[in-house]
Order: sequence, then structure tokens, then C-alpha cells
Amino acid sequence: MVEPQGPARSGLYALSRDTLRVTGADRKTWLDGLLTCAVASVTVGSAAYGLLLTKQGKIVTDAFLADSGHELWLGVAAGRGAAVRELLDRYLVMEDAELELPTAPIYWQIGATDAVTPALASGALKLGPLDTWLSVTEVAAPETADATELLAEHGLGVFGVDFDERCNPHEASLDRIAVSWTKGCYLGQEVVCMQDMRGRVKRRLVALDGSAALLDVASSASPQNDVLGPDGSVAGHVSSVHRSGGGARLLATISTSALESQAELSFLGEPLRVAFGAAPKLS
Repeated sequence: MVEPQGPARSGLYALSRDTLRVTGADRKTWLDGLLTCAVASVTVGSAAYGLLLTKQGKIVTDAFLADSGHELWLGVAAGRGAAVRELLDRYLVMEDAELELPTAPIYWQIGATDAVTPALASGALKLGPLDTWLSVTEVAAPETADATELLAEHGLGVFGVDFDERCNPHEASLDRIAVSWTKGCYLGQEVVCMQDMRGRVKRRLVALDGSAALLDVASSASPQNDVLGPDGSVAGHVSSVHRSGGGARLLATISTSALESQAELSFLGEPLRVAFGAAPKLS
């Protein structure tokens, strides 16, 4: 598990991302056929959050997207840049588009709009219940808090920690956050649509609220991460713990049966309350 994060120090939050720069006249239409979000609708002053999937509908990476007017900036999960570039290159045939993995550091930030000027690209970004501002810059802002706590506060996980390549969008609770249901085809769309029509998954990533006592216990050396149901059976597993107000916010993958039955859940002897992600579909 990730140790509890400290309080945010400012209105600006750093996203840990690998960066791809996409140029060429066909950059938007080409990427629109690969990512789950509506790339074609991203313009200067707006941003997007989506997923790159396998043909089987599993998550390769999540991705933030910003438009400078003459290039697209693609922020993928940390450590995934080279692999994502190699994968995307396979889908470049006759399109006028080029991918570059910049050698100079590129910083991704969400939050205050007036704290990141000048920026390579920036725009308004909606992440489920979170309305914020995304900026891509070559200079790291001072005293920038890590964004994981802000994301957790709004029920959002981090790739490689709370969800990974074994998950599909519904299991990661990103089906109504990172997937456009009105755009055209994209890689893995058929599987995602079939999953949505079935209307049920075995498990989902949810945000759970608990007491402040969990902050100290969860950051100890204990590897225990089981979430228990009322009969002591394992209902799911905690992936990260964060501070939230005067208590703890936990992100955990919980069985759909436990969520649908509204079973009493506990972690390390402390009761939990579901805050985000309990429904099989988020409207």
C-alpha cells in the first residue's frame, strides 16, 4: 500500500507522467481512433483524460491530453512512455502524425490556472466530479503538492497503484470518467461496449472513508490490506490510503456483490463507508 499523503500545500498539484509529443496534420483524428476520450474535441483551452486499451479492453495506461494549437501533449503513466510510444507506432500507417518522447523534463500539473505561466499547453479538465485546470510546462512550479491525494478525494485512483493493466475501464471505475460514449471507434471499444451492456463487473475500484486511526496503522510495516465483510470474509483489498479532512480516505477494489448488498465493510478492525464508485455504472 502507499503510505498516507500529507496535506496539500497549495492549489497546484503535480501529476507524475511520462510525456509524448504528437505532431502532424492527422494527429487528432489518428489519436481519436486509439484513445477512449474524445480527442477530436480537444482544443486550445480545453484538455481531456482517457485510456489506451488493448484489443481485449484492458488498460495499457491512462492519459492526460492537452492541445497547444500545433501539437498535442500526451501524459501517460510514469514509466510507460517508451512502451506506449512503441505501441502507438504500430498503428501509424499512412497518417500524417509523428510521435516524440522528449528528452528534456516535462511537468504536468492540475489546479490553479495562474500559477503555471507560460505553459506549453493548458486547458480546462473535467475528471468525474473534479473540475480543474491541466497545464504542461518545462518548469516545475515550486511547493507543488502531489496530485494523488486530490484525485483520491474525488474517488480517482493512480495507474500502477490502484488499478493496472489487468483492469478494464469498468473495474477501475473510469467507464464514466475516461470513456466517451458518443465518439466513433477506438481500440478495444467492442469489448468495453459489451461489458457496459452486460451492466455488471465482478469488482470495482471504490473510495472508502474511515477514521484517522487507519492513517497510522496503514503506514506501518504490516502487509495486511484485506477489506472484510460482516462475516469476516474478504470483500476486497486496499491499494492506497490518504488523508481526508479529519479521517482517512482509502481506495480499494471491492467485489460487486458486497457493494450491491451494501454490506458492512471494515479494514483493520475499523468500519468503512463507501464514498465513491459503489454503482456498477456512474451516471
